[in-house]
Amino acid sequence: MDKILMRAFVPEIRKKNTDTRTVTFVASDGSRDSAHTVLNQAGWDLKRFNANPVIGYNHEVYGAWDTKDVDFVIGKGRAYVEDGKLLADITFEPKEFNELAEKVSQKVLFGSLNAVSVGFLPKGQGRWGDGEEARGEANETYYYAGQELLEISVVNIPANANATRKGEDLAAEELAALYAEDDARKKAQEPQPEPEPEPEPEPEPEPEEKGVDAESVLREADLILAASAAIV
Repeated sequence: MDKILMRAFVPEIRKKNTDTRTVTFVASDGSRDSAHTVLNQAGWDLKRFNANPVIGYNHEVYGAWDTKDVDFVIGKGRAYVEDGKLLADITFEPKEFNELAEKVSQKVLFGSLNAVSVGFLPKGQGRWGDGEEARGEANETYYYAGQELLEISVVNIPANANATRKGEDLAAEELAALYAEDDARKKAQEPQPEPEPEPEPEPEPEPEEKGVDAESVLREADLILAASAAIV
């Protein structure tokens, strides 16, 4: 799957530093989300994010370069895995050049905003769970093999709560894509039928043997004798 996915989890803030305007969030954990998936906390690829650590507001950071307000990038961050969870140290931009970042940071420090959401690309080949977590079962669960982190956003309401119709549609779309990938993989693993052997070419008919005409042979012999007698 090459589509950017988004996940938010139970809001948890580990640390706040008002002097540096830096807040440490739990950005992801290994719990099952409402899209019926589990992100592999040991499988995070953080290189691209930490090289360009974009912190957005409500994921308004995608699209062509001229389609989003630059102030929706509200800070910078550092992502790392600790104790089986993805953590993010987020430092908000100063009020002098980003009033939105100032407003969001103050709401985070006040406590009225507490959640972040990750934007990521799946990596590797995941799997469905066993038993009740198998595909199509009551508690079906897909375990991602790994994820590449693209950005982290402070959000009003975690998108993966699927409280809106849009959230439900996105979850259904992702599940349908996982079904399609699973079906394609199973089909590719099915034994292919042996090709039918090509029919052997029919043997060419043998040339018919012409029979010997005895009368013609005798006449030819008589002619030879007659010619010999005339010479004598």
